[in-house]
Amino acid sequence: MRLYRVIAGQEGSRGLPDFLNSHYVSCGLPGLGDLGLVGRSELQAKLRQAHGLDGRELERRLEEHWNFAHALEDGDYVVAGDGERLYLGDLGDYYYLEEFDNAEERSGHRRGVTWLRRLERGQLHPELAAFLGEDGETGLFGRSVAREELERLLSPPSAAEGAPLVDEATLREALDVLKAALRSDDPERRERAAAAIVRAATLRV
Repeated sequence: MRLYRVIAGQEGSRGLPDFLNSHYVSCGLPGLGDLGLVGRSELQAKLRQAHGLDGRELERRLEEHWNFAHALEDGDYVVAGDGERLYLGDLGDYYYLEEFDNAEERSGHRRGVTWLRRLERGQLHPELAAFLGEDGETGLFGRSVAREELERLLSPPSAAEGAPLVDEATLREALDVLKAALRSDDPERRERAAAAIVRAATLRV
C-alpha cells in the first residue's frame, strides 16, 4: 500500500475539522474539472492554461494532481494534519464536486477517507516524522509499505532497533588499531587509516 500525506487548513472545506466530519481529504487547484477524466498531457495543459504554470512548478503541480487522482488507490493510507493534530485514515476513491471547484472553496477534488485514529507526533518513528515534515501541501512516501511496517512507522523505535550493531569496547579496540596504523611506515596504510577514522568520527557526530 502507499502512504500519503496532506496538510489541512484550520477551517472551511479544506480544513481538518471538515475533513474529519465529512470523511474526505482534498487537494489541488480550482478550475481544472474532473481529474479522473483527463490524461497526463491534458492535465498538464490545463494547469498551464488555467494557472499560468511553467517549468519546475508546472511539473511539481502536475505530479501532485496526478498522484491524487490516479496514483493512489482505494485502501492506501493518508496522514492528514493541520500543524497541531495528525490523523491516520484509509483512503477511498477519487471523486469530483463541481460546486466546490472554485477559488473560494478550492476542494472540488476529493478522496473519501475512513478515519482510523489520531496520532501523537512525538510518538512516531523518526522516518515517518521526517516524511510528514517535508515541504509541500501533499506527498507520497518513498516506497510502498506493508501493514506491519506501517505499524512500525506509527511507533517510536524499539530498543532493539536503536541498539548499536557493535559494542563500545569493540569500537574502542578497532580505533586503537587504526591509530597504530597512522604511525605505519607505509604511507598508503596511513592514508587508509586516517580516512577510516574520519568516517567513524563523522558518523558519531
